[in-house]
Amino acid sequence: MLRISLFVFGIVLFCLPVQASEIDTNTAKMQAMDKITGRVSVINVPVGGGLDFGSLSIVVRSCKTRPAEETPDNFAFVDISDKNLKGEEFNVFKGWMISSSPATNALEHPIYDVWLLQCVDAEIDKSLLWSEEKLAKRDELPSENNTEMVNLKKTDKINERISEMTAEHEPENLLPNEENSEFSYDDEMSVESENNGEETDVFADEDDIEIVDEEGNPIQSFEE
Repeated sequence: MLRISLFVFGIVLFCLPVQASEIDTNTAKMQAMDKITGRVSVINVPVGGGLDFGSLSIVVRSCKTRPAEETPDNFAFVDISDKNLKGEEFNVFKGWMISSSPATNALEHPIYDVWLLQCVDAEIDKSLLWSEEKLAKRDELPSENNTEMVNLKKTDKINERISEMTAEHEPENLLPNEENSEFSYDDEMSVESENNGEETDVFADEDDIEIVDEEGNPIQSFEE
């Protein structure tokens, strides 16, 4: 009877799924993209710390990976906040991100994309670490979901980018500038004759330019 019980117990243990072990790391290697400008950056966020990307503030609370002998995967608990047009900070994402399946729990934002690449152990910039008090205060941020505010912010971002692109690629003006042009059509101006130094009037039209003296007598006529 004892042998039968041990045999059954062994079968049950063999059939149970093996629990994958996880390794804690100190840094989340992430990728962030500005969808308006197309700028993509790889950022290293320390566990218990945070950094900014655009108007976003990204904080990582935990980052875990699996041993090399198991199926590779990475899990990070990420906390992301943004600011509305009034400068008020609010939470836009808080939860686990999975490197093997970024769409499972993704940041939904009209301007930015952020996803997890890998959990690693790396040298940490201590200036990026947050105090326990600062992290606790972060938990008090409201989860504001004001679509109108975010869309207005996106519109401002697009208009700003269009202005920058217009300034960078402004076409060259090949037309004559009236301020720099010596003569302009249908305008009358006074010039000094090179022949005798007398003041003369110049009349210009589209066909020719005629120089006359004060009495209206032509001095010189030439085509453009």
